[in-house]
Amino acid sequence: MRSSLLLALCWLAGAVWSLAADPPVLERLVPSGGQRGTTVTAKLVGKPGEGDVRLQCGSSGLVFRLSEKRDTVDIDISEQAEPGVHLLRLCNDAGASELRPFIVGILPEQQETEPNGRLAEALAVASSAATVNGVLEKAGDVDSWAVSLEAGQTLVASLTASRILGAPMDGVLQVVDGRGTVVAQNDDDCSMDPLVTYTAPAAGLWYVRVFAFPAAPNSTIGFAGGADYVYRLTLGAQPFVHHAMPLVRQQGGGELRLHLHGWNLAVQEAVLGAGQNMLIGQFAQPWRVYETAEPVWLEEQLPERVLKSVPAAICGCLEQPGADVFRLELKKGQRLSLTAEVRRFESLLDPVLSVRDAAGKVLKEADDVDGGNPDASLDITAPSDGQFEVRIEDRFLGHGDRWHYVLRCRETVAECRLTVQGTAWSLPADKPLEIPVAVERRNGFADVLTLQVSGLPEGVTAEPVSSAKDGDTAKAVTLKIAGKLSSAWSGEIRLTGRTEDGREFPVVWSAADGTNVSGFWLTVPAAGG
Repeated sequence: MRSSLLLALCWLAGAVWSLAADPPVLERLVPSGGQRGTTVTAKLVGKPGEGDVRLQCGSSGLVFRLSEKRDTVDIDISEQAEPGVHLLRLCNDAGASELRPFIVGILPEQQETEPNGRLAEALAVASSAATVNGVLEKAGDVDSWAVSLEAGQTLVASLTASRILGAPMDGVLQVVDGRGTVVAQNDDDCSMDPLVTYTAPAAGLWYVRVFAFPAAPNSTIGFAGGADYVYRLTLGAQPFVHHAMPLVRQQGGGELRLHLHGWNLAVQEAVLGAGQNMLIGQFAQPWRVYETAEPVWLEEQLPERVLKSVPAAICGCLEQPGADVFRLELKKGQRLSLTAEVRRFESLLDPVLSVRDAAGKVLKEADDVDGGNPDASLDITAPSDGQFEVRIEDRFLGHGDRWHYVLRCRETVAECRLTVQGTAWSLPADKPLEIPVAVERRNGFADVLTLQVSGLPEGVTAEPVSSAKDGDTAKAVTLKIAGKLSSAWSGEIRLTGRTEDGREFPVVWSAADGTNVSGFWLTVPAAGG
């Protein structure tokens, strides 16, 4: 009897230790965002883990308070918190979850409640514009929202689900009148997430319906849903900026005057001060102006569309049918790298980029960088001295106010890109931690790279590893971290590749919206714990 009791107690102790040793798993937050200056209670979907569980976020302006059961968190969002995506994770002494997005918005926010599938059940949007949070919880689910409009007002409804939140859904938005007639609809906008507009011919209630199909098509016929079909829907007649020119600003530049494009805009211009990169104002969503190292030009600032020097970043728009054509002089053997960038600017343009000689012969042409990125990029070596044409056109011959782009032109430079598949690791007790790093060599990059880890605590080490231009290490290497500590440690580390002449390339992980993350979370459990 005593032997059985001892075995049971040992099993129970082992089970408790195992539970405590499990790192947190965070799949998503519901809702996945909140308004500045408010407190939001979000459900944490996943497994919170045991022990000292905490939320880690590199952004200022957010304060987190976990509930006793660790299944919800109160998030205090300050008035000064930067609008947009903030990445956060759960962590404890055993490890950490992957990063998950939380979006700070500008407008008042509402939460979906069921039922709301039929028009008679539609949830009223409480203000003239709002961001509503919902989940298409099961197959066949439809969510409906009622919006009051005056005659002539333009409703703008924009869904965030797949691109930033990583929801596995291909959303659809419909605008419906009081008789149930669909008056406007959109499936994909610049991504799988839809955006729809509608100008009300008369005052009254109009309805916005949300439903979805699976992002990865399957044999199911009908609307899709699931616990991970999480969305944020911004809707109303609020001023809405879909882009501002110039799309980028040069690093270190002074005051910047922007020309605004969108709907319901009372003003057409705005000014960003030196060092500012976010246009907020009284708009439904913020607009970010990214910095770039190259001198920036608007296409109309180039006389006869002649680019006289590189590097340069040209901000343009295919407002009319046909192609935008730029000319430049090259010397024989001169190497140039060109990129038509649209993805991060939420453009409808699917660019085809080409270079032609003076006789009109196509020397090189490029389309999508990959299946999920419509940007186009090519490298060209001038076959002779002379003038060459760089052309940008739409793959589907589209044009309009939202077919905007940045054309980057620079001398070709040998470089590399280093990537990993995750952002959080735990050091095993009985063996080194292995971190595979993919090495993408571009434009003839042949340097030997030495990869190393910084930020490790004393007692934990990582031997540098080399990636040669040829052989097994040319495209991939494995970093190994080893060591033991008497007490648990966790913190941010960075992985870097360095050439013999001192050039550095950060190792990055790409979020669902394309954001590159270079800070990683390492956990070293206490030895024997």
